[in-house]
Amino acid sequence: PKLTHSPLIKLRTVNETMASADDDPTRALRLVLGQALERLRPEGKQNFTAPEWLLYNILEMRFVQGRKVREIADRLAISESDLYRKQRVAIGQLARVLSEMEQTNAAEAIAAGSPGASRRPAPVPMSVEKSR
Repeated sequence: PKLTHSPLIKLRTVNETMASADDDPTRALRLVLGQALERLRPEGKQNFTAPEWLLYNILEMRFVQGRKVREIADRLAISESDLYRKQRVAIGQLARVLSEMEQTNAAEAIAAGSPGASRRPAPVPMSVEKSR
């Protein structure tokens, strides 16, 4: 999917990251998504068989490495349908982390007295387009 048209571009967290992304909203969103994914990463060395690594591995292989569903399913020893189910759960977890990041960012802006800081952070879109 094209990140240029993503509603996530409007997040305060993305806007705050623009300076370190050369004022490129898509690059800023990629950085924020990478930070959120890192927060989901379990501690220790990456493990493809440990259950606590499953959601992170799915997101990392699918969206960072760009691997095909069949390849990921084979690597994780799960069916494609199970992979799609777990991918939806993983995306939900990533959305939760993004929401937490956004709330923290908004609270910090309010505490710092930033002009234009509202009491309510922008909602994180929870709809996820069905994977093909």
